[in-house]
Order: sequence, then C-alpha cells, then structure tokens
Amino acid sequence: MDSDLKSAKSAYRNAHAEGNHREEARWANVIGDILKNRGEYVKALKWIQIDYDVSRKHLPEKHLLTTCQSLGEIYLRLERFNEALTFQV
Repeated sequence: MDSDLKSAKSAYRNAHAEGNHREEARWANVIGDILKNRGEYVKALKWIQIDYDVSRKHLPEKHLLTTCQSLGEIYLRLERFNEALTFQV
C-alpha cells in the first residue's frame, strides 16, 4: 500500500471515529478515487459506496452529485450499465 492510500485510510478512520461525517465521506471518496485511478474498480466501488451512504444519510443533498458521478463512472468501467445509468442522471 502506498503512502497516499495509507494516509487517506488513516484520515478516514479518524473522521469515522470522531463522527465527522463530512470528512468521513470526503476521505472515502479520496480512497475510491486513488483506487479507481489504479484500475482497481471493485475496491474503488466499495469506498465510493461508503461515501454515497454517509453523504445520503448525513449530508445535504448537494454533496451527492459528485458521488453519484463517481459511482456511475465506476459502474460503467465495470460494464454494469444499468447501475451506471442509475447514477449518471
């Protein structure tokens, strides 16, 4: 695991432990983005889904836009077209 991913996971764990939902969602997205850029789409999907779930439950709706776009992109790359269309509205 490289230092960027390790640092991001540490920041995510800290935000989660503190109950800071905005930072928890942000760091989950950062981790997902790092993994997506490496081509590790299944792992990236897990983290972007965490971002989506936290954002949907705890944050204003405007925070979902980028998360939905990320989910749509990952589903597209995984050739899961129905799910991709759901999130690329």
